[in-house]
Amino acid sequence: MIHITIPQLKDFQTCERLYDYRHIQKLPETTGGRQLYSIKFENTLKSIVHYFFYKKQSGITPSYSSLLNRWEKLWFPKDSSTYEIIHEQHETAYGNMASLTTKAASVLLGLMENFSDQDIIPIAIDEEYICPITDDTAIKDKFDLIFYKNNSVYIVKWIFNSKNKYEDTYVVDFTSMHVGFKNKFPDKMNIAKIGYYDLLNSKSNFNEFRVETADIEALKYWCESLRQESVFPHRRGLTSYCRSCPFDKPCSKWTFLTKKEERNA
Repeated sequence: MIHITIPQLKDFQTCERLYDYRHIQKLPETTGGRQLYSIKFENTLKSIVHYFFYKKQSGITPSYSSLLNRWEKLWFPKDSSTYEIIHEQHETAYGNMASLTTKAASVLLGLMENFSDQDIIPIAIDEEYICPITDDTAIKDKFDLIFYKNNSVYIVKWIFNSKNKYEDTYVVDFTSMHVGFKNKFPDKMNIAKIGYYDLLNSKSNFNEFRVETADIEALKYWCESLRQESVFPHRRGLTSYCRSCPFDKPCSKWTFLTKKEERNA
C-alpha cells in the first residue's frame, strides 16, 4: 500500500510530470525570498495557534498579551534592532516585517474572540492520520484542529486569505478530512462538521463544507490513478501553472521516448 499526501495528490492533478519531478525524482527547485517569507509568516502564526489550543486543552486559556509575546520571540531575530525592524524592506504578499506584526496581532485577536469560549474543547491539534482510500492506497495528512462544542465536533482546516471562488481547490483536503475522521471516529460522524477558518480574515468564523459521495469517489479515482501511473506525461502549455513551474527547463526536454528510455535503462 502506498501513502499519498495531499500536496502529492494536488501536484499529480495539476500535472503528472510535476508530481514526478517534485516527489519521485525530488529535483531541486528555487523558491523566491518573497515566497519563503510568506511561508515563514504562515508557519509562525500556525505554531502560535497550536500553542493556544494546547494550552486550552490543558485547561488554561492563554492571554492575548502572552500570544503577542510569543509572536515577537518567534518572529523577530534576536539581534534585530528597532530601526532594522521598522525599516526592513522585504515585502511579501502581506507586507514587511513590521506590518506583518500588525497583521499577526489582528489574527491573534480574532483567534481569542472566536475560540476563548469555555465550551470549546480541543480534541486533536495538528494530529497526523493515515486512512485507506482503496485496497492499494492511503491518504496521509493532518487534522489542523478538532474541537467539541454544543454536541457537535468540528474538524477545522486553517486557511490564509480564502476566497469563496477558490473553495473548490480545497475539495481534496476536505474530502480527505472526512474519510480520515470517519476512519478514526466512526461513531462521531453523525455530529461532525468539516470546514475551514481563514486566519487572515478578521471577521472569519467556521465555514462548513459538505462532502458529497461524488467527492469521495473522485478521491478514490485520483489516488488509484496516481498508483497506476508509470509514464507521468507532462501538460506543457496546457495549464496556467506552466507559467510559474519551477521545472520548466527539464520539462521542455522531456518526451515520451525519454520515459521509455528511462524504463529500459
